[in-house]
Amino acid sequence: MRKRQLNIIFICVFVCVANTTIAQSLSLDSCLRLAEQNNRDLARSALSVEKAQQVRAEVRTKYFPQVNLTGMGFHSLKPLVQVGVEDVPNATARDILNTLYANYGAALGLDKTIGFMQHGVVATVSVLQPIYMGGKIVTGNKLAQLGVEAERLQADIQHRDILLSVEESYWLVVNLEAKHQTVQSVSLLLDTLHTMVNSAVNAGLALHNDLLMVEMRQDELAAQTLQLNNGIILARRALFQSIGIAYSDTLQLSDTISCKQDTLSSSVDSRRPESELLSLQVHAEQLKRRMILADALPQVALGGIYGYMNYLAPFSQSGGSQFVTTTQNKYLNGFVGVTVRVPLTDWWETGHKLKEHEIMIRQAELQQKDLEEKMRLQEQQAFDHVMESAALIKQYEHSLQHAQENLRLARVNYQAGMMTISDLLQSQSLLLQAQNNLTDALIQHRIAYRTYWALRQ
Repeated sequence: MRKRQLNIIFICVFVCVANTTIAQSLSLDSCLRLAEQNNRDLARSALSVEKAQQVRAEVRTKYFPQVNLTGMGFHSLKPLVQVGVEDVPNATARDILNTLYANYGAALGLDKTIGFMQHGVVATVSVLQPIYMGGKIVTGNKLAQLGVEAERLQADIQHRDILLSVEESYWLVVNLEAKHQTVQSVSLLLDTLHTMVNSAVNAGLALHNDLLMVEMRQDELAAQTLQLNNGIILARRALFQSIGIAYSDTLQLSDTISCKQDTLSSSVDSRRPESELLSLQVHAEQLKRRMILADALPQVALGGIYGYMNYLAPFSQSGGSQFVTTTQNKYLNGFVGVTVRVPLTDWWETGHKLKEHEIMIRQAELQQKDLEEKMRLQEQQAFDHVMESAALIKQYEHSLQHAQENLRLARVNYQAGMMTISDLLQSQSLLLQAQNNLTDALIQHRIAYRTYWALRQ
């Protein structure tokens, strides 16, 4: 029973240690997934695509009628319109009205002047439906759709570049940590050599100058270690910021440096997002030219207004406070109409604008051809970098083997008194340089390999 309990405890401890180990390691694939989830630049690209979709939806509303509600009420200190007996243009009618007013006006309490439009209320609903706007609405919708496609292509390019940047940051940390390990291993060799030389100096078998040279070399490696430590911290912070996680000193990178052995093709016939984006740019300039032409074409719209209007009542008699309200002045009314606009004098200006946009279309076509050629050169250069870095790896592997053998022989010869301490330290420096060169070549190969495939996707 006790043995079984010990086994259970051992299994629990093993599982906890295993989970801790997994949680404290970070692979390249996990970094790329975290970048896709947390990177702020990718989030902004997604928002740009969503914004372009909203612009497209906004432009589509131009197909539908425009409906407006309008309300107005007014009150003036004096009537806006005043009509009296003296305002009647016909002299005979004016004399008759004066006679009637003289006989009956005063008895009825009437004035010779009546005021209108001192108070009023208007409420209308209007509808305007575009029938033909010279093709501007259709062209505007096509431009909005191009905007969505362009933002999507930009997002694809941003996604590719950011993931490539994350991978470069990842391998930079791996590179610096590998160099740090190399420096540490050389430092251990120097510590052993320092002990050996110190013993020889105390025994009178070596000069004190040899010990000083070893200590100077140790100081140089200590300075390199300090620089590498600072570089590792900065590189790790940049990596963690790009993938959206908090900085950690204990989180280790699990992927190791290796050389890719896949067979690559030197052809450069891939269809990249940049090329499609250039095609969209040419198409957009053509649509903009069509928008300019639409301003010079006839435009037809159908509209109507319906509402309540009361301008006349109530009205007041001049000099009195009596108000008279009649239902005949309160009414609902409406009308429909067609608006036709035919520009006549705009053709001269439009002709120059059209020629200007034809030049801009030509410029966009030339830019497209130029950038496509440069992209083909870029893809060829990426392929050459992969091949070049793979060849350098083989050369540096041979150099590392020679440096290791050279150091072994130098130590044997130094112990036999056939080589000076400076030659031995030089051999150690050559070994350190060879190891760093191989590490750099492996990192450059991985980055070149990733760049090659990123440009061909």
